[in-house]
Amino acid sequence: MAWVRKNKSGWVACYRDRNGVRRTLKGQVFTHKKQAQNAAAEAETKAQRKRTSSSIPWSEWRDTWQEQRTVESSTQTEDEKRIDRYLSPRWADVALCDIEREDLKAWRAELLKPYEVKVKGETATRQRSTATVNRIMSLMSKSLSDAVDSEVLEYNPAKGLTISGGDVEHERYLTKAEVAKVTAELSPRWALLMNFLAYTGLRWGEAKIHSLDGIYQKRIDVKRGVVQVFEVWDDKAGEVKQYPKGKLRRTVPVPKWLMDSLPTTGPRLLSPRGAMPQNNNFRRALNAAADKAGVERFRVHDLRHTYASWLVQAGRPLEQVQYLLGHKSIIMTQRYAHLGELPHDDILSALA
Repeated sequence: MAWVRKNKSGWVACYRDRNGVRRTLKGQVFTHKKQAQNAAAEAETKAQRKRTSSSIPWSEWRDTWQEQRTVESSTQTEDEKRIDRYLSPRWADVALCDIEREDLKAWRAELLKPYEVKVKGETATRQRSTATVNRIMSLMSKSLSDAVDSEVLEYNPAKGLTISGGDVEHERYLTKAEVAKVTAELSPRWALLMNFLAYTGLRWGEAKIHSLDGIYQKRIDVKRGVVQVFEVWDDKAGEVKQYPKGKLRRTVPVPKWLMDSLPTTGPRLLSPRGAMPQNNNFRRALNAAADKAGVERFRVHDLRHTYASWLVQAGRPLEQVQYLLGHKSIIMTQRYAHLGELPHDDILSALA
């Protein structure tokens, strides 16, 4: 039962929360006792109502939560996969109020452990990356924070349980000579696509737009020698998406020799079969060409890193590189800052 007590400033409302713990209504002191009694009764009723709501299993909240979410369709598809694979098997039958922080920590530890899978009849050991586990934990935390926002839970026990630092991504920077060696082993259309990615720094989806017909042909301005990055192709959703949404529209210069090598009519960047290029096919072609050329294998996205590395090593300001890459924050661009550092010999000679 709610109650009140008097202090020097006036009357204070007191109640018990859903766990039976004594609480004081924070930040409120009442002049009249009756006002404090009414506030205390209301706070306790609200706390008990939360207790009933928070007793529902996580699976029941999940259905409500997913209906309320407003995210991109591709994000929703990926999240649903993670929910079905990781969240639901562990938490579906657990009441929201019974999800404890220690249990979440133990679950995180399990996700980080190596596990065995069957590959062509053989047992193989796999381990999830820190980034993968962080995405899983973030999704769980989001479900609980939204429950707090909906006044179903009082607090989010998963808050702050992602792992700082994480895996160090191996970034591969190719030299211009290496790019030339690999493109020499590719079919003409794959070579054109590789050069376009390496010499513009566009993301895969941004470049893939130029395999489409119509208005997208106009995004490459031959007279000005630039490519306008206004849209992106979303492979997961299978559709074009407009910028900006977390990323920025921009205009990127294209070397004249590369611009001259692009088709003058129709879609500019097609696969060898004349269709929209697929990442898996392009990656296989790159691997085979790199092996033939005697160049260490690299990912498609490493061509974007390569572009940034060339600019920084040539002394371009990070702010300019940030714009050309379409980074919303300079923090993302600072990952390349070390490439522009002076050689140690120059530093030592200055100190001599």
